Amino acid sequence: MKRIIFFIAVLLFSSDAKAQLILKGKVSDKKTKEVLEGASVIIPEFKIGTITNEKGEFRISNFPNRKLKLQVRMAGYGSIAVDVEIVKEITSLELFLSPYILDMDEVIITGSSFAANHAQSSLVVEPIEKSQIQNTAATNITDALTQVAGVSSISSGGGIAKPVIRGLGYNRIVSINEGVRQEGQQWGDEHGLEIDQFSAERIEVLKGPASLLYGSDAIGGVINILEPFPAPQGTINGEFISQYQSNNKQYVIGAMVEGNQNGLVWRIRKTNKNAAAYSTPSEVIYNSAFNEDNASMMVGVNKKWGYQHFHFSSYQAQFGMIEGERDSLGSFITHDGNSISNAIALTRNIDLPFQRVNHYKISTLGSYFLRKGNLRTVFGWQNNLRQEYEDNAFVPGMFIDLKTVTGDAKYYFPEHDNLEIVVGLSGGMQQNNNRGEEYLIPDYTSNEVGVFSSLKKVKNKWSRNFGLRYDCKSINVDSLSGVFNSFERSFNAISGSLGFTYDATDKLHFRWNAGRGFRVPNISELSANGVHEGTFRYEIGNPDLKPETSWQFDAGLGYESDKVGGEFSLFYNAFNKFIYYRNFQNQTQEVDNQFYPVFKYVQGDALFYGGELSFDYHPINQLHFGNKISYVWAVNQETDLALPFIPPFHLNTVLSYEFVKSKNKNWKSLKVNAQYDYFAKQNRIDQFETMTDAYSLFGGGFSAKYESKSVCVDFYLIANNIPNEVYYNHLSRLKYVGIAGMGRNLTIGCSIPFGVLKNKSL
Repeated sequence: MKRIIFFIAVLLFSSDAKAQLILKGKVSDKKTKEVLEGASVIIPEFKIGTITNEKGEFRISNFPNRKLKLQVRMAGYGSIAVDVEIVKEITSLELFLSPYILDMDEVIITGSSFAANHAQSSLVVEPIEKSQIQNTAATNITDALTQVAGVSSISSGGGIAKPVIRGLGYNRIVSINEGVRQEGQQWGDEHGLEIDQFSAERIEVLKGPASLLYGSDAIGGVINILEPFPAPQGTINGEFISQYQSNNKQYVIGAMVEGNQNGLVWRIRKTNKNAAAYSTPSEVIYNSAFNEDNASMMVGVNKKWGYQHFHFSSYQAQFGMIEGERDSLGSFITHDGNSISNAIALTRNIDLPFQRVNHYKISTLGSYFLRKGNLRTVFGWQNNLRQEYEDNAFVPGMFIDLKTVTGDAKYYFPEHDNLEIVVGLSGGMQQNNNRGEEYLIPDYTSNEVGVFSSLKKVKNKWSRNFGLRYDCKSINVDSLSGVFNSFERSFNAISGSLGFTYDATDKLHFRWNAGRGFRVPNISELSANGVHEGTFRYEIGNPDLKPETSWQFDAGLGYESDKVGGEFSLFYNAFNKFIYYRNFQNQTQEVDNQFYPVFKYVQGDALFYGGELSFDYHPINQLHFGNKISYVWAVNQETDLALPFIPPFHLNTVLSYEFVKSKNKNWKSLKVNAQYDYFAKQNRIDQFETMTDAYSLFGGGFSAKYESKSVCVDFYLIANNIPNEVYYNHLSRLKYVGIAGMGRNLTIGCSIPFGVLKNKSL
């Protein structure tokens, strides 16, 4: 054991024996030839990067001697992606950025089997950058994702939201955070993502089956939340963030500090969020207050042999649970039956019922360059503690304790003749225990393992990819007298993907992909027996359910020039053995002197199809006109009814103008924008749903960056629902109790980066 520890220590902290490879260069404006300070120069696959100094120069070291995919980006400029062959110890580059061009094709996607330019990915993947995540009025990370066409959220108010991709959510979406699959009772209606939205550097939304890489539950798509790159070599820096929203009096305060000394990298982050009850145009929503506290730490090493990073995070949150009960005059009533006025409801206090959610995670990510190949590993441990308080503020009625261990290893063979091959192995163990007096799901244990292989071939204007995966999973459910019966189930499935892209010209590309996905029934679908809080129904599970499978076909067309860009995507998704709940013969069940309709889980075929259209136009450099359209049509082929929680047709239009200042001015940027959202009427509903009318929302705002020798500040102001429109989001669970969406809301925020130690080696 001592020898093993000594070997690991030598591997992690020793300097490289061979001469160090150095990549350096200069970034300039393509038109004016002026050098660009503050441009990001990164190698996404190796998690290293830097920013250019006042002379536009950059320097990167500690990387292997192999072909690199380098990305350069800067606000106000189109990003570029270049392949770099290292032919000597010091390689120099001269790179140029063009202002204001669209750059969707040059974005490097890292969440699929192989890192690739956007135009060379047959999967439909759309990224969201840090500035887009932070400069939004979202109360949680899921709401921030709705900027992506085809992505929406199932809301339960008070900061709780679940992501939906092309009409699919819950356990049909996999969320990856810092390389680890997030596990926190995704089946629940009132269970959101336990992730700090301000910790994300970038999010990649993969639309469609991704079972090839991520296994079960990725049948609808993946949300890949990426950590920031480590600080540049020889630096210590950080940032302060602050945000305030007028509607629910929400404030956010956070800070981050990070450093990199000779490849020893570290980062510490703390974020606190606190919100009072929010208001619709007509009333304050009683017990919608919430608070959230996040802390995380990363420590690791980046060396020529690769990297090893260790992550530790803690998520602590408390949410009021909105029941929507009212008196005869329409006012909300408290848990003990007292009427409450708007003035009293507008508070930061959280009343019964409420829930506490604690999520702890430890993970490690590694990348090791073996000869010409690359081994990447991810291991994680998570503990999700969910407590619901209904009658007593000190003793939870329900207390679910979920522990999850996951592991993943992938080996990338050396690239030969533009052919890339990867093989992978993944697995996980899960244990769930009930520690309260009420039960939603039983105690259970599960084990799963999967193997896969994928290849990619790039030749001339074509890029082709193919992959297969095999998974098996077992679930062992414990009995509980009068509530749950014990049983054991084993599942296995084959999934795969086949696709290609074609660059017809420098501006026009085409993509096509066919993917087979699968999903193992979740624990609620297999064993539910009771009323789930806020669902207004009695659910009964079915232990005989089989895995869902689906075939999805995607086709897309993209065009980009200096002034015009667009993406058009169509999808067709056919499900076999789709799992859903259904009420038979108006059956009801009495619980605590109240009758609930009984819904039982069954299976049948289902069909989803639709598409997204994005169109951007720059008539002049400073003016940007962006449009996004999304539509999903879904039907349960067993009942010939629509499926529940299918988002309506959505149009988003943004018109922005950026004031460009001269080079030496303190105001580096100033942008104003106006936004319009239209949601069509949704009258295709399931038997227990309610229709929602069409509505329009207007908003706007501005963002700016001020920089002097002593301080740099990024700040923004956002106005949402300016006319204070009354509307009902079709994916809001609160529409059933007559609660409208949030009224007018002003959000102001800022980010203040700072540097303690600068790299002087450039």
